Amino acid sequence: MKLLITKAKGYVFGVVMFLITSFCIFKADASAIIKHPFDTLKHVAKENRADVATGFYKNNYRHIDEKLAMSYLDQLTVMAHEYDDKVLESVVFDLKADYYAVNRKFNNLTINYYNKAADFATENNLTLQTAVYLHHTAMFYSNFKHNTTACLYFLKAQEEFKKVGFKNVPNMSSYYAQVADFYYHLGDYTNAKLQLQEALKYNIPTEREKISIINTLGLINRNSNLYTQALINFNNAYNISINSKDTVWMGILKGNIGSIYFLQSDYSKALPYIQTDYIQSLKYGEKINATIALLRLVKINLANNDIAQGLKQLAIADTLIHTTPVSVLNLRANILDLKAQYYDKMGLTAKALDFRKKYQLANDSLIAQNNIAAVEVVKMQYVINKQQTEESRLKAQADTKTTQRNTIFIILFLMLVISGLFYNRQALKIKKDKQILISEKRRVDDELKYTEMKLNAYTENLRKNNVLIETFKEQIEHLKNKNADNEVVTHLEELMQAHIMTDDSWVEFKKIFLKVYPNFFFGIKKTFLHLSETDIRLLTLIKLQCTNKEMANMLGITIEGVKKAKQRLRKKMKLDEQVTIEDAISQL
Repeated sequence: MKLLITKAKGYVFGVVMFLITSFCIFKADASAIIKHPFDTLKHVAKENRADVATGFYKNNYRHIDEKLAMSYLDQLTVMAHEYDDKVLESVVFDLKADYYAVNRKFNNLTINYYNKAADFATENNLTLQTAVYLHHTAMFYSNFKHNTTACLYFLKAQEEFKKVGFKNVPNMSSYYAQVADFYYHLGDYTNAKLQLQEALKYNIPTEREKISIINTLGLINRNSNLYTQALINFNNAYNISINSKDTVWMGILKGNIGSIYFLQSDYSKALPYIQTDYIQSLKYGEKINATIALLRLVKINLANNDIAQGLKQLAIADTLIHTTPVSVLNLRANILDLKAQYYDKMGLTAKALDFRKKYQLANDSLIAQNNIAAVEVVKMQYVINKQQTEESRLKAQADTKTTQRNTIFIILFLMLVISGLFYNRQALKIKKDKQILISEKRRVDDELKYTEMKLNAYTENLRKNNVLIETFKEQIEHLKNKNADNEVVTHLEELMQAHIMTDDSWVEFKKIFLKVYPNFFFGIKKTFLHLSETDIRLLTLIKLQCTNKEMANMLGITIEGVKKAKQRLRKKMKLDEQVTIEDAISQL
C-alpha cells in the first residue's frame, strides 16, 4: 500500500510539473497562437479551406469571449486576402453571423452579417455561397419563429441553388430536408412532402438523415389518413435503422408503426409497438414522445375497461410533461380529456365535469394557437404565390426578349421557311399548354371536391350533434316538469354545456374549412377590425348557412341570443341597413 502511495505521489508531482512547464511555454508563445489561430490552413487545398475553417471555428471559437472570437475571425479575413481566396473571405461573414446567433439568440448583428455574406458572394459571382448564406439566414429566422421572413429566404436560396444546378450542390438533400422540416412544423404538409421527395433524389450523407426523411414522409401520410402509404414509409425506415444498428430510431419507428394500428383501432396489433416505443423513449430521455405513447396506452386501457391501470398511467403522463421545458399544451389537453372520460366511466359525474371544464380551458388555448398557425400558413401562401408570380413574370420577360431576338435573325436569313416552322411550333405549344391546363384544372377540381366533401361531413357531424343537445334539453324540461331534484337538473345542464363547449372536432373542422375557403379568416380580420373569436365563429357558421336554431345549439345559447349576437355583430361590422351579414361575407 505504501509503495502504491509513493508511486501515486510521484505521478501527481510529475503531472503538476508538466502542467507548470506547459503553462510557461503557452504563456511565452501566447502571442504566436493569437496571431495565427488558423495557421493549419496553409497546408489545406483551396477548395477545402472554407470547410476546414468552418469546422475549426465551430470546434474551438464558437463559445469563447466575443472580443477574442472576432479578433481570430478578422485574422482569417487577412489570410483570405493573402491567399486571394474570395470563398474563404465570404465565409468569415457567415461565421460571425453564426457566433452572434449562438451567443445572443435573435439579434440584428447576425442578420447584418448574413446579409454581408450573401452580398459579398453575389458581388464576386459565388452563386453556391450566395445560396448557402441565404439558406442560413432562412434557418436563423425559422429558429426564432419569424416564419414569413424565413419562407422568403428559403425561396430565394432555392432559386440560387437552381442556378448552380441542384445536382452540383454538396449535401443538397440536407437543404431540402431542412426546408421540409420548416413547412412540416407549420402544418403545410403539401410543401413539406414535395421537399422531402426532392431530398430523396440526391445523395444523403448519413443513414440517420435518410431515416429521418422517410419517417417524416410517413408522418405526413399518417396525418393525411393515408395509412397504407405511411406504414410502407415507417417499415422502410425501420429496416434501414436495423441495418445501421440505430436503436434510438428503432424505438421511434416501432412507435410510429404502432400509431397506425392504433388509429385504425386495431389495439391488439398496436399494443406491443406502442409499449416498445414508450420504454425506448424513456430510456433515451424523449419525454414528449414517451407521453404520446403512454396516452395511447391509456386509450387502449379505456377501451378494455382497465380503469386502474389507465389512471396510473395518466398520473405518470402528468409527471412527464411537468418536467418538460417546451410547450405541450396539446398533451395537457389530452390528459384532462382522458381523465374526464375515465371518471365518467366510473360514474363520478361531478369529478368528470370538473376535468371537462379544465379541458375546455386548455382546448380554448389550443384553438388560439392553431388560429395563429393558420394565419401563418395564409401569410406563407401569400409569400410563395407572390414569389412564384414574380419568377413567372421575369421568365416571361426573358422568354419574350429571346423570342424577339431570334425572330429578327430568322426573318433576315430564312424568312419564309422559319416563319412556317415558328407557326407550327407556336400551335404545338398552345396545344400542349392547353392540355397541361386541362390536366391541372382537373387535379385542382378533384382536390377541392374532396376537401368540400370532408367539410360537408364535418358540418353534418356538427348538425347531428344538435340532436344530442335537443335530447339534453328535452330531458331537462321533463325533469323540471316533474319537479325533480334541482341538483340533478343542474348537473345535467352543466354536462350539456360542457359537451357544447368541448367539441374537439372544431379544431379539425376549422383546418378543413380553411382549405375550402383559404382567404376567409384573413379577409375577415383585414376587412372588419376588432372582431372577437366568438364573432368569427358566428360568421363561420353563417358562411355555412346554418339556421339560427343550429347556431344556438352549436354555440350553447338560445335562438334569441343568436339574434342579439347577430345585431351586435352588424354594429361591429358597420354594415349599411340594406346589406345583410350574409352578403357582406359572401365574397370572403
